[in-house]
Amino acid sequence: MTTATKSEVNLVWEPINAPQDSFVRSTASRALFSGAFGAGKTIALCAKALRLALDHPHNFGYICRKVRATIGMSTLKTFLELVCPKELIVSYNKSEGLITLTNGSQLLFGGLDDPLKLGSLGAGGIGFVGIDEAIETDADDWNMLEGRLRLPDVPHQIFAATNPGPPTHYLYQMFYTKGAGDVYQASSYDNPALPLDYRERLAQFEGIYKDRYVLGLWKGLEGLVYSAFDDKVCLIPRFDIDKSWPVYVGHDFGRVNAAAIFFACNPSVGDFFAFAEYWPGSEMSIHDHVRAFIAITAGRNVLKRAGGNHQETGERQAYTSEGWPISEPKHSLDKALQIKLVQGMHRLNKVYIFNDLSNYVREKFSFVFKDDKIDQEAKFHLMSAERSILSDFTPETVLNDKPVSKGSSFSFGKGARELTMAELLGRVRANG
Repeated sequence: MTTATKSEVNLVWEPINAPQDSFVRSTASRALFSGAFGAGKTIALCAKALRLALDHPHNFGYICRKVRATIGMSTLKTFLELVCPKELIVSYNKSEGLITLTNGSQLLFGGLDDPLKLGSLGAGGIGFVGIDEAIETDADDWNMLEGRLRLPDVPHQIFAATNPGPPTHYLYQMFYTKGAGDVYQASSYDNPALPLDYRERLAQFEGIYKDRYVLGLWKGLEGLVYSAFDDKVCLIPRFDIDKSWPVYVGHDFGRVNAAAIFFACNPSVGDFFAFAEYWPGSEMSIHDHVRAFIAITAGRNVLKRAGGNHQETGERQAYTSEGWPISEPKHSLDKALQIKLVQGMHRLNKVYIFNDLSNYVREKFSFVFKDDKIDQEAKFHLMSAERSILSDFTPETVLNDKPVSKGSSFSFGKGARELTMAELLGRVRANG
């Protein structure tokens, strides 16, 4: 497809599958592209935005994610590098995220976390809205944006690209249950350009992780061991962890399958943030493991390390002799209690996971019950490491949004300032 200014300009993007092509061409007032990893969601959203901007001169479109800080290295980068030819851009205000095209159309890239900026969006209204990673949003976000589609003399469209989530999500209810818009769905296998090694890794995914992020299906958490883990709330983009936050490390032993998960705790409220995972997948010495652990936690205060079962005293002593003391987990003789305690943490949304911890996320959504037992439990090394450390902490109740913890190495007193998730996400790195 081509367009013309003073001379003919070749557009960069071409569809790689039928759902992509149909989504971009759709004229429906509402459209959703629901796709798995690598299905080409973001690039399709950007291509649709450019098409609407080019087909209707002096159009105005708002392209957004839930958090503005995440759009620069994801959606905006895709638009500039893979979709829109430079010859079509008259000006680009980086600080505002505003792109003006040769035909007078403008595209503003932003987030839904700046109410002042949202209040002044498009003095005369907006022609179209594109929401990337829409699973992060809620119905209020959608309604607020749709209510601003009033720019005269252009077709009004709101469209979104997203990974699937649970059927309880408002997007599923709107598009699948109520049929209030066009839906286009793609799996990872619908992208023929994916590298072979990437496809091989996808083939290892299991359970709900495979259903959602490989097959592109909207599935709930039925059968998951940690069914209380709310990925919509607690699976978050990476941000810079404060160096003063104490670190807790959970371990699972083994010469080949040694694993560790690293949590930093916000001491004002007791929320835990998994910021690093360790799973080399190859045989290494304890000395080499310890060197890696020290590198991961450099400049941080590690308060506790726990791992192994009751019988693995020798392994703990070996790590201690290398300068990395590991204690026996609390309740090491009662695995069911450990899991129950971690489930309690998830139920209160006290555990947040950076979404680039791919091995952890894969295990979390593959850790399932089968015939009243955990299916292939021995291979879930990061789940073992997690419960070894998190079962130390038991937020049994919540008072004024602050947990009362029993059995932990610290407590949360009155007067401590709470660092909210909005404040934390304001410090998010743009990682798409």
